[in-house]
Amino acid sequence: MRASIWKIAIFPVLLYSAAEGVKQPITMTDMLKIRNVTDVEVARDGSFAVYAVRSIHTEMKNGEPEYSYRSNLWFIDLNDAQAKPAQLTFGARNDGAFSISPDGRNLAFVRSDDSARDRPRGQVWLLPLRSPGEPKPVTSLEHGAGNPVWRPDGLALLVSSAIPISKIEGKPHWDLERPNREWFDWERPKPGDQQTKVDARPDGDRKAIRAWLEKNASKDNPTVINRINFIGEQALSPEQTVATLFLIDLAVGNKATQLTRDFYSRGAFSFSPDGKQIVYNSTPPVATHPDRLRRASVWMMNADGSGARTVLDNEAWSYGQPRFSADGASLYFTASESDQPGFRQAKVGRLNLASKEISWLAPDWKSAVSAYQVGRDGIVRFTSSWHGGEPLLEMADGRAITLTPPQTGVAAFDEGGGKVVAALISVPNPSELYLIGKDGRPKQLTELNSVWLAAKTISLPEQRWITRPDGTKVQYWVMNPVNAQPGKKYPWVLDMHGGPSAMWGPGEFSMWHEFQLFCSWGYGVVYSNPRGSSGYGYEFQRANYKNWGEGPAGDVLAALDDAMSRNAMIDRDRLFLTGGSYAGYLTAWIIGHDNRFQAAAAQRGVYELNTFFGEGNAFRLVENHFGGFPWEPESKKLLDQQSPFTYVDRIRTPFLILHGSQDFRTGVSQSEMIYKALKQLGRPVEYVRYPNIGHEQTRSGPPLARMDHMMRIVEFFERYSKNDRPAPVEAK
Repeated sequence: MRASIWKIAIFPVLLYSAAEGVKQPITMTDMLKIRNVTDVEVARDGSFAVYAVRSIHTEMKNGEPEYSYRSNLWFIDLNDAQAKPAQLTFGARNDGAFSISPDGRNLAFVRSDDSARDRPRGQVWLLPLRSPGEPKPVTSLEHGAGNPVWRPDGLALLVSSAIPISKIEGKPHWDLERPNREWFDWERPKPGDQQTKVDARPDGDRKAIRAWLEKNASKDNPTVINRINFIGEQALSPEQTVATLFLIDLAVGNKATQLTRDFYSRGAFSFSPDGKQIVYNSTPPVATHPDRLRRASVWMMNADGSGARTVLDNEAWSYGQPRFSADGASLYFTASESDQPGFRQAKVGRLNLASKEISWLAPDWKSAVSAYQVGRDGIVRFTSSWHGGEPLLEMADGRAITLTPPQTGVAAFDEGGGKVVAALISVPNPSELYLIGKDGRPKQLTELNSVWLAAKTISLPEQRWITRPDGTKVQYWVMNPVNAQPGKKYPWVLDMHGGPSAMWGPGEFSMWHEFQLFCSWGYGVVYSNPRGSSGYGYEFQRANYKNWGEGPAGDVLAALDDAMSRNAMIDRDRLFLTGGSYAGYLTAWIIGHDNRFQAAAAQRGVYELNTFFGEGNAFRLVENHFGGFPWEPESKKLLDQQSPFTYVDRIRTPFLILHGSQDFRTGVSQSEMIYKALKQLGRPVEYVRYPNIGHEQTRSGPPLARMDHMMRIVEFFERYSKNDRPAPVEAK
């Protein structure tokens, strides 16, 4: 019933609310207009909600536009049906990770401000909500502060700070993994002590030499690496940090008291209802190096930091997101079996703290739980990837009941006073905030994108399913070019997702603009979720195990074939192919085995799996998805067989390769290898490198680079499309 209400109540409003007049297709610079809700919280009594909005700011400097991201906080009154959103924070800042005080009078949030030289890291700020006042910082921790959580009495905040292990007194409980060395086997001052001088000389004894070498290493000259997870997203990450908890006493001048002093990181922490206990996630109490652990445990400690002990710890399971029940008698948590990382599906459980009995909520739900919440009304709600959407569901009588329409996405949600507020993603509108009342009827609360979209023509996807010869069912979507004319043929793009366990669909935010831009340029789009995608359960997600190439490639090509058999507008002689990350891999694999495409573009891909093991921070995909390592004969044989680089001499399709120079997830030598090989072979290839940009370029990279990246793909395809459609009307 609720889903049908959504179809008639929301989508027509978004589609047909524009004023009369000629609508324009989506343009490249429309990307700069998109605003999206990244988080939301509802006051305990349901009277209002606070939400974060991410946007792109444009400023002219020396006659040229400069673009920057901003994240500001907004307020909406939920008791007044006519209320309009009010902006709470302003300026070129990144405000987020917020929490409303128990009495609803104050808002704690994390502010990162690059212009504040005295606070280069994020700190926690406080903003009054019921009285006039400017936000003020309440922390000034050396290593920053984040994730504020209110103590139930509203007089203190629990925050975390990432402290390097070299700044913590004592020694970690895990093995250093440094050949024939021990933790801190050189003279060092007590952490925080700036007065004690250390004998650090290159001509001294062994201890003095070691102290001198450590002094050099502390300045990354050179960088000394001993951990296996030493590669970050855009830089090396040689030293681990420990998420350490501090209590900020707001009643005593914002006094900061460090609660934890060991080497266990605390995450997903919260107070018990009576404020006497703190529950959190951490690594298990073992001597194994954290880099090598594949599971997490749930811990509890007293509110003063004493008495830390595990409450959920099992070698066969990984636990996360602990939450107390309203009466404090139970803990809710997520859990997934730890034997097959990347495939097992997380579910929600409940632990009775007295009996230690575990029960599973909605055990028949097949897909993984993304995020969940124990509502103040006692109802457990969660989001989960499912068949092209990210619906919001609630637990009822052991079943999961869907609250949002199929194939929309829920980017964030919260409940308070019986009111559920959710940020929804849909094809007609990439992001707005909605109130879902008890009767399930939605009310749109924001107009982040509705106004400018009213003058735009949107291409809507058509959903289809196919059954592969082995019985695998694959879901895909077709989008026609904007203003396509019956009887005319158009070029078509097969666009593929990465992961490989990502999932695309009408409820996915990151591809909204790219799909619409292709359609506005006169290209149709086919996209699908091949085997290995999330959102279809364990068996489907694991169906690409030891099979990254042939199986998934067959699925996406079969979707294209089926689309061509049903849609007379698809020009079989003007087909194009693109994808990023794992889909960059799949792009290269396909053009090494199939010559139907006029041109292809691979973004930040992986092309040679043996070298990928040593190059990027996603190296565990090799072991998890192929069952071995490059030095093992059988595994090497499989990795060679599954590497697109093995078939590089077969590639004759014009090929555009794009990569960020600081992409430490997949590694730039992957693209260098395949480019050099194709150049040596005399094949039509072009290579584009973006300086100072990492793997998330197309999603959170600099706006100018994002636009350049997308338009280079369009321009490359235009070279081979013979597309007679004129360029889109210039954005106003």
